[in-house]
Amino acid sequence: MKIPQFSRLIWISLVLVLLLVAGVSTWLWRPQPPHLAPAPAPVAHRNPPPALVPDPIDGEPVSGEIAVRRPIAVMIDNLSLARPQWGLSAAARVYEALTEGGITRYLAVFAEQDADRIGPVRSARTQFLDYAVELDAAIAHVGGNADALALVRELPVKDLDDFHFGDAYRRIPAPHVAFEHTAFTSTQTLRGILEQRGWAEDPPIAQPSWKDDRPVPDRPASQRVTIAFSTPEYTVSWTYRPETNDYARALAGAPDTDAATGHALTAKTIAIAVIPRTEGRTSIGEDTWTFADVGSGPAWVVEDGTVVRATWQKASRADRLRFVDQTDHEIALNRGPQWIEIVPPEVTPTFEP
Repeated sequence: MKIPQFSRLIWISLVLVLLLVAGVSTWLWRPQPPHLAPAPAPVAHRNPPPALVPDPIDGEPVSGEIAVRRPIAVMIDNLSLARPQWGLSAAARVYEALTEGGITRYLAVFAEQDADRIGPVRSARTQFLDYAVELDAAIAHVGGNADALALVRELPVKDLDDFHFGDAYRRIPAPHVAFEHTAFTSTQTLRGILEQRGWAEDPPIAQPSWKDDRPVPDRPASQRVTIAFSTPEYTVSWTYRPETNDYARALAGAPDTDAATGHALTAKTIAIAVIPRTEGRTSIGEDTWTFADVGSGPAWVVEDGTVVRATWQKASRADRLRFVDQTDHEIALNRGPQWIEIVPPEVTPTFEP
C-alpha cells in the first residue's frame, strides 16, 4: 500500500524529533568532568641576600666576594704642593710616617671602596713595606729609594710599580708643581692588573676585633689629638665629633680635605705607635731612615672620644700590628676608616682634654 506523500513527511519529521530528543537526553545524563579550579599563580622565590662579613681592613660589613679582594696599598705624597690629595677618603686604612727632611708620607690601603683618582703617587720607603706585607697587599708606587726598591723585590708582596705597569699611571700636570708630584692612578686600573696577573683574590688574613660605636649618651662633648711630626707644615690634629662618633683631620692648621669630595678626611679610630728609627744612607748614598717596627713599644688608641694608653706589638714582618691594653688584651676597634700614626720617640702627641 502506498503511503501518501503528506503522511510520509509527518513520519520523517517525527523520527527526526525522536532522534533529537534522544541525543539531548544522552548529553544531559552523561557523567560531567569534575570542576577544576584555576591553577595558582607561580610564587616568585627570592634568593636571600648574601650574608655580610667584616672587611678585614676596616671591619665594615661587606659581601664575602668583596672581603676576599686583595687590598691595594698606594704610596701617596704629602708635600705641601701635593695637597689636597685625591682618593684618601675612600681608603680603609692610612699609615702616616716621616721620611727624609721632616716630610710625612702616606700608605693608603684600599679595600671595599674604589677611587677613580688616587695620588699624587710617590716613591716607596722601607718604613711602610712591613704593613703591606702583613696585609698581603699589592703595593702601588712610582719608584723608591734604593733600599726600598731592593726590599720590595725580596718581600712577598705584589708589586704594581710604574716601571712594569706604566699604563696604570697617568700624569696630570698642575701649575707650579714639579713633574714627580703629578702621577695618579685608580683602584679600577690597578684591580684590572691584579685580575690579569691572577692576583685579585687574597687568602684570609688576621684582623682586629671589631666593636660597635659608643652609645650616644656616653660620648664626651669634645676631644682633640695633636701630633707635631716636624715643622708646622706637618702638624696633624684630630677633632672629635660626638654626633658622628668620628674625628675630622686638620693639617698645618687647616682642614685636610680630599680633592675628590672637598670634605675633610675623617677616621673612626686613630692608633699612634712610637717606633724607633735610625738615620742612614742607602747603597747609592741617599739619606734614609730605618724604622724598628718588629717588636713592641708605647702606643695610644683613640676612639669614641677617649684615649687608651696601649702597647703596639708586631712579632715579625708578616705578623699583624696589634694594639693591646694594660692587661695585654687586644683593643677592639670601631668599624670604619682608620689612621695609623707612626711617630719616633722624640714626637709626643698631646690629648685634650
